Amino acid sequence: MYFSRKPRSQRGDVLLEALISVLVMGFIGAGTAYAVGRMTVSAKNTRVDGVAASQMRLLLQQYGSTLCPGQANNAQAKITLPLTNTSYPVQVQCLPGSSITVGGIAVTQPSSVVLCIPQSNTAFDGSIVVGTDASAIATGVTACATKQS
Repeated sequence: MYFSRKPRSQRGDVLLEALISVLVMGFIGAGTAYAVGRMTVSAKNTRVDGVAASQMRLLLQQYGSTLCPGQANNAQAKITLPLTNTSYPVQVQCLPGSSITVGGIAVTQPSSVVLCIPQSNTAFDGSIVVGTDASAIATGVTACATKQS
C-alpha cells in the first residue's frame, strides 16, 4: 500500500480557516453588541427627556406666569425624575406681554413664560425648552443655551 504525504501537509489549513472565521464572527458580534448598547442609551435619554418635558408642561399648566421670578410660585420651578427622586431646577424666563389699544380700551397680552433646562445639565441629553408660544420658545432656546445654571 502506498500513502501520500500531501493530505497530511494540508491539515493546518482547515484549522487556520476555522480560526479566521471565529475571529470574523467575534468582530460581528462585538459590533452588534456596541450598536445595541448605543440604541439602549439613546432610548433611555429620550425617555428621560420626555419625562422632563411632560413635568415642565404640567408646571406651566398649573402655575403659568406665577412661576416668573419674584412671583408666588417661583420656588415650584423644579422637576423630579422618577426612580432616582432627584430634583433639578428649571430656569424660568418671562417675556413681557404686549399692550394694544382697541376702540379706546387697552388690552394687555399676558406675558409669555418659557421653562428650560440648559444643555450644561448632564442628566439630560440636551437643552429642553417648553413655552407658551413659538416666539417665546425661539427666544428661550437662545437664552437657555447661553445661560448657565
